[in-house]
Amino acid sequence: MGKSRTDTAGKMNVLKSRTELLCLSVNTLDEHTTPEDLHRLLADIDSLRAKVVRYAKDLEQSSRKDESD
Repeated sequence: MGKSRTDTAGKMNVLKSRTELLCLSVNTLDEHTTPEDLHRLLADIDSLRAKVVRYAKDLEQSSRKDESD
């Protein structure tokens, strides 16, 4: 597991990097793609989605905290 990001800019950079890697994976798909390749792609998509959801919750909590200060 990687180190947990706490700063918003760092989190957005992680999301951008993960999205770019996902795009590269999609671009490699061709007529030789196997079901295993597609399952791996789905796992990567699920992982990225989970990270986006977690970061969104973190941002919501952070903005609520800022409003209460």
